[in-house]
Amino acid sequence: MLTVPLLFLSTGFASVQQFSSPFIIQANGQNLVADIIADPFMVDWNGNGLNDLVIGQFTNGRIRFYPNSGTNQEPVFTTFTFLQADGADITCSYG
Repeated sequence: MLTVPLLFLSTGFASVQQFSSPFIIQANGQNLVADIIADPFMVDWNGNGLNDLVIGQFTNGRIRFYPNSGTNQEPVFTTFTFLQADGADITCSYG
């Protein structure tokens, strides 16, 4: 089953959470379509000050990493890589 994930950006502070209207995540200008995925999460994974997209993937429990080349307010994603440790894909329990 293929899904198109939605993302809500946080627009408030920790004490008063507010979120943007949901929008469909895009990569390379197209709706991001993947195997069943769970919990898209925005975090500055690569330490460049921009919140990147990290998504768990049901198939094989791999984790996709999409670096953000836009801004934190208007993220832009292109291609993904699977997160790895010691040259092997990181996997989590799934199913």
